Amino acid sequence: MGFYYLIDKTEESIRPRYMETVEESLNDTAHILSAIVEERLEQNPLTYSKFSETLHSLFSPVFENTNKRSFEAKIYSLLKTNTDIQVYITNTKGIVIFDSEKYREGLDYSKFNDVYLTLQGKYGARSSKLIDTEGEGALFVASPIRYKNQIVGVLTVIKPKTGVIPFIEEAKKKFWRISLLVASAIAILFSLLAYLSFRPILRLSKYVSSLRKKEKIVFPKLGIRELNELGKEVDLLVEEIEGKKYIESYVQTLTHEIKSPLSSILASVELLQSHPNESTRLIKNIHEEGKRIQKLIEQMLELSSLEGNKSISLEERVLLYDLVKEVLLNFQSELQWKSIQVVVNAENQTLEVQGNRNYIYLSVENLIRNSVDFANENDTITIGIQEETNGFLKFSVMDEGHWIPDYALTRVTEKFYSLPRPNNNRKSSGLGLSIVNQIVNLHGGKLEIQNRNPRGVLVSIFFPKT
Repeated sequence: MGFYYLIDKTEESIRPRYMETVEESLNDTAHILSAIVEERLEQNPLTYSKFSETLHSLFSPVFENTNKRSFEAKIYSLLKTNTDIQVYITNTKGIVIFDSEKYREGLDYSKFNDVYLTLQGKYGARSSKLIDTEGEGALFVASPIRYKNQIVGVLTVIKPKTGVIPFIEEAKKKFWRISLLVASAIAILFSLLAYLSFRPILRLSKYVSSLRKKEKIVFPKLGIRELNELGKEVDLLVEEIEGKKYIESYVQTLTHEIKSPLSSILASVELLQSHPNESTRLIKNIHEEGKRIQKLIEQMLELSSLEGNKSISLEERVLLYDLVKEVLLNFQSELQWKSIQVVVNAENQTLEVQGNRNYIYLSVENLIRNSVDFANENDTITIGIQEETNGFLKFSVMDEGHWIPDYALTRVTEKFYSLPRPNNNRKSSGLGLSIVNQIVNLHGGKLEIQNRNPRGVLVSIFFPKT
């Protein structure tokens, strides 16, 4: 708005400036013509007695000849074909005694500023209408005619504004073209500067929003030192707050989860003292509960390591088929004990995933562990490896065990959320699927869990293609 105001006011000043320039030129013309008359009077004093005839003989042939002239003058972008300057001269009483257009002779112009002021020895000029009262009018600039140090007449030069207006309009058009060009350049430059200035702020805002939503995101490059420092300070503050909360949650959860197996161990120890004949059963129970605590601690350490990483190295190329075969070797005894058959369906045994091999191994192991734990005797677990058409590689584990209750389907990836195992009705640590979900997110993939019909669960991981 400020720029438009400046341009509008500047555009308004174009017409007055042009008129001032024309007036200055008319003033010179008037003085030259009056000097010619004065020179004639000085050369032949007798001409003063016949002043009107002298003026007619001096100027009439000139204007008649000028009006007959035909020419083409290309002045910048405008074409001029005739002259339009007019002249009239009055005597000391303001009566017109010569007029280049002839119709003013005999008229009393003593009250008009150009004549009135000039007769008083002042600068005389005016802007008035011509014959056409609807037109633009004309500029009138006068000069005194002196003889023997006395003003004996007034010579007025007239320039119709119609000859000036085209130049003014052309100047305005050119001015607006340049103004719009400058305005566009300013707008583009301002937009660019605004974009460059606000983009780092938007990036920082998105980063802080991601931290609030507990999404894993790398600290963005902001390019502005002050914003970088502010962002890093916010990052450190959030890490400290989350770290403190995480430690509190970690300790509380670990204490709660260990309490049950630890109580079982202490009870078994007490029973050993009073019932030594049941030592085999009690020692087995102590061993199982000890392994349970050990497994819980290992999984919590793994999960805390994953949650602490905003990004991990994903440079390894992992053959999924070979990895699955390697994991299955660890379950041979359990598979034989429950008579579970495992079928691996791989369309292409050379399909690769780019990522972290240790973490992918851990996720595959957790999914197979869940299927084995929830499978019934003589069930079949089907493992699938296939290439999807949407740019992902699909790894799936499908069992024939128990359904996941509908209310639990959306919660099984939460930390410490666990369902009872069908063989002993005990709950696990509830960390397995949470670990898998963290690993999948770090690899840019997605995890899907759904119940099968008539029974069983299908868990799928979609890895981005390499």
